Amino acid sequence: MQRKILEEKLRIEKLKEIKNTQEPIMTGVRIPYKGEEKEFSVYRIPLEYLVYNPYNGRIGTKVKTFEVKSHKLNPENPADVEIIEAYLWDSKPDRNKKTMESLIKLKQQEYGIVSRNGFIIDGNRRASLLNKIYREREKLNKKHDVSHCAYFNAIILDDDADKKEILRLETTYQMGMDEKLDYNATEKYLKCKELLEVGYSIGDIADMMGENEPTIKKNLEILALMDFYLEHYDYTDMYSMLEKREGQFVDLNNYVKAYENKSGNAKTNWAPDEDDINEMIVTSFDYIRAQYEGKEFRYISQNGKGNIPKSFFSNKRIWDAFIDGHNDIEKIEEESVSDYLSKVGGSKDISAILAERDKEWTRKAKPILEKNLNISKRQLEDTQESDRPQELLLRAKRTLESIDETRESFYTDEIKQLLSEINSICWDFKKAIDKGKRKNG
Repeated sequence: MQRKILEEKLRIEKLKEIKNTQEPIMTGVRIPYKGEEKEFSVYRIPLEYLVYNPYNGRIGTKVKTFEVKSHKLNPENPADVEIIEAYLWDSKPDRNKKTMESLIKLKQQEYGIVSRNGFIIDGNRRASLLNKIYREREKLNKKHDVSHCAYFNAIILDDDADKKEILRLETTYQMGMDEKLDYNATEKYLKCKELLEVGYSIGDIADMMGENEPTIKKNLEILALMDFYLEHYDYTDMYSMLEKREGQFVDLNNYVKAYENKSGNAKTNWAPDEDDINEMIVTSFDYIRAQYEGKEFRYISQNGKGNIPKSFFSNKRIWDAFIDGHNDIEKIEEESVSDYLSKVGGSKDISAILAERDKEWTRKAKPILEKNLNISKRQLEDTQESDRPQELLLRAKRTLESIDETRESFYTDEIKQLLSEINSICWDFKKAIDKGKRKNG
């Protein structure tokens, strides 16, 4: 059962009273605040004086996805607090179990940061675990004294801290340090956008995140591609739908920029325009949705410096055939996001529901995607080996010899037409060889 959360006015009074009357448990803690190094003390704060930050970097994607189709989470509402705590727990279940054990046995080792009105700026996960331990104290008290888990050790800032300052502090203490490794891969891209929107420069953001300016610029480019992907599938702002797909977006962004800039490492045997590049992007999106990755994903549009194509997009003949085959994906029928959520609904997490929707689509799409990819991959390999005719002809001969002409599927007009085309190609090859012999002899 959730404890009652104090109203903001009372929280401010209680935290002020703690600073004025309580002996700090740590002094001389220096943190960058509002453009300068400032010294703070750490106090022992009853958890009921504090509220979670629902947009905490660890769970921001889940919260944003939830809010698109449900409601804005209110950290002062007990029902919404349960949702926030569930997201915090699910963000790292194994790590959370270990941290709980440490909090029980060793107490809180790292201090948090809270605003004057009780919002937890840094330490949401630890505070949620302390709350969980204290709620379960009757069960735990048999082995351990967990009375200390009713409190959260934290710096109390001098004011409420506006959104801009909260974002800066979050970034500095959550994503600018080693702990950033614990965060969802998409969070760093969202954080760059949020910081830019509240007025920080690219240089400011780079400093906060411990990165260089080109990396921040690239993060913003990648997020723009991610936003395009979400909009394409009617998942706008549902950032949890990007899970386990970061690598593909990083690769795709590199390809797109190279083709747009017509750089030396983006050689093609044609001149793709903006529409062609957009077609390449949305086609790649289907493979990202189906979670193709690595070498298979790179076959679609990887850049190359030489005249030998490294991807389908590098060669117009292969690309056109690949797009013709890909168009079959449009035959797949799928319920709208709203209809699917209404049908499944219930208490299940929106992110989990939509992940299942993606899985259902992938089950239908995979045969089309896989077949088309394999056909184009063979065409690409043949083109890459075009200067080795004997190897290609031997491969073609072995392929033809593997066909079982006793099967009913062999006796069709389409097969007859293909054989005619193959026969014509072979005849042209034979004539070219005879002509070459006459020319040389």
